[in-house]
Amino acid sequence: MSEKVQSILEDYGSTPVPEGEGKGWFGIGIVMWGVAVCLPAFLIAGLVAGPARLGTAVGAFIVSSLILGFIAVLTGIIGAKTRLSTGLTLRFTFGTYGAYLLQMVLFFASWGWFGVQLGFMAEGFGNGGLALVFGGAVPIWLIKIVGGILMTLTAMVGFKAIEKLTIVAIPLLLIVIIATIFSLYGDGVTLGSVANVTAEGAMPFGVAVSVIVGSFILGALIAPDITRYAKNRKAGGYGMAFGMIIGFPLVLILGGIMVKGSGGEFDFSRIMLSNNTGFWAFLAVITIILAAWTTNDNNLYSGALSINSMFPKFSKWSITLVSGVVGIVLALLGINTSAGFQGFLGILAIVLPPAAGVLILDFFLFKNAENLGYDPEKIAQAANLRVLPILAWVLGSAAGFIIQYTSLVFTSVTALDTMIIGGIIYFIFMLFAKRQAAAQKA
Repeated sequence: MSEKVQSILEDYGSTPVPEGEGKGWFGIGIVMWGVAVCLPAFLIAGLVAGPARLGTAVGAFIVSSLILGFIAVLTGIIGAKTRLSTGLTLRFTFGTYGAYLLQMVLFFASWGWFGVQLGFMAEGFGNGGLALVFGGAVPIWLIKIVGGILMTLTAMVGFKAIEKLTIVAIPLLLIVIIATIFSLYGDGVTLGSVANVTAEGAMPFGVAVSVIVGSFILGALIAPDITRYAKNRKAGGYGMAFGMIIGFPLVLILGGIMVKGSGGEFDFSRIMLSNNTGFWAFLAVITIILAAWTTNDNNLYSGALSINSMFPKFSKWSITLVSGVVGIVLALLGINTSAGFQGFLGILAIVLPPAAGVLILDFFLFKNAENLGYDPEKIAQAANLRVLPILAWVLGSAAGFIIQYTSLVFTSVTALDTMIIGGIIYFIFMLFAKRQAAAQKA
């Protein structure tokens, strides 16, 4: 492989990003916007806003985004400091082998989400959906293959390609979505007339927040995969705030307004294609593709980073290529309609947040010789296992399952419950550990 191609594909999957590669807050934040603008986000916005009052849904969107944004800002600052991927950073917290377990979970979650999003995109068009543009049906299987290849190519290059794609895609997405909203309102349909329309199946406020946070907690946890390219901590933190606290709720609110204006239809692709013909139909199709693309390349990218940090002898681009092929196969097999995978995503909402809680506390409150002060130059010296962080993570996850499947209520947001409980348990463990160490010295 030529040096030029190698330089394009170099993405520091198993080493710290050099300081000279640093990006400002806007470059970091716009990539996070791309993660936020995804087909599942519009689907969930519709499920929440469709049967509920719009004001109630908007409140749930804002609260959820603040929770996710708070987590993403903190993990993003960690990534900006270490300049390491999420998988490598977790070695400081849980030890090398403890991190391996989490990395495998993150990999399969990212892998599965890739197949799910690709399936949503292709099947959202339907066999006849693209007929508006091309004058004839395009097979779903062909859309999955072509779309999967494009997403894999940007993920193979890495952050540089993802950033460039997102900078172009986000303005176009917002313009077309807002234009679609204007096309839905008129002829007696106003925002005021539909905002308070309700139907059966409206989610309680706490449940709606829990669903949104649980569905997107993975993105907040893997923020270091993006912010490792930040030029400093402020760029990482402000970038995550821009993406998750401004971009994400805006996407959900626009999705809710679209659903209300369409009479309760929450299938984003159907809404985008229903009232458009000619050039606008073409733009609607491009919007649907970009909504999947700007998120799905990140899914593949983060999953490949997780594996690359475990097996540095393999290049990140080759891992991405293999992962993309498998993801396309999963989409062709219909993973987005698999009940088993939906259950797996529910488990992730319980298991991943306490790991985030332990990581955040360990970094901000308990830097010491055991976690090497999160010094990226010392990553090779990370402990094999750190028992207390792993135990706190396990106990926090166990508490989450108890809360989820019993009548116990804490904050009513299971993902937040597990993160808080895991963090509290770890804080108590560390206080006891410090006391014991002080007593031994005395």
